[in-house]
Amino acid sequence: MPPALQGLLAGLGLAAVLLIFEYSAISREIAAKSKKLAKKVEWDSNQKARVRGMWTFAIVLPIGFAIGAWLLWG
Repeated sequence: MPPALQGLLAGLGLAAVLLIFEYSAISREIAAKSKKLAKKVEWDSNQKARVRGMWTFAIVLPIGFAIGAWLLWG
């Protein structure tokens, strides 16, 4: 398998793990805040920005891993 493809797949795997972790962390924050206030709480702008930033990072990370693997082992 070409090194760039290996790097891309490794980056995709890491990006998926990071996205899942960030989403679950925000969900736990919302659940704790909802429990504290005893009502349903919506996502605020800070949490939306965090997820948007993670999506951007998740798109760039596999590309960076592919380039890095290609440069190191290609």
